[in-house]
Amino acid sequence: MEPVKKQIAENVILIGEKPFMAYMKSVNTLFRGKNLKEIEIRARGRNIKKAIDIAESSKRKFCHDLNLHTKQVDIGTEEFTAEDKKQVSVSIITIILNRI
Repeated sequence: MEPVKKQIAENVILIGEKPFMAYMKSVNTLFRGKNLKEIEIRARGRNIKKAIDIAESSKRKFCHDLNLHTKQVDIGTEEFTAEDKKQVSVSIITIILNRI
């Protein structure tokens, strides 16, 4: 049986193993191309640092003309069962950027 995948909102960027600039392009596309006022950047585990770097680089360099601000930062822990049936806990972060 296939696991059920959750539907992800249009304004959410999930940070994974793609190159840094791929995520910067996504941020730019959502704010400029789709004219969204707010986006969520989500990451877990080792990708948390990359999520923070993407949010800060968006504000300071790549989209500095859009007057972006960090609206909210949420951190927590997510638990799931790994393939070897062990319970695993991993840190998560959600960064909400908006423009004024």
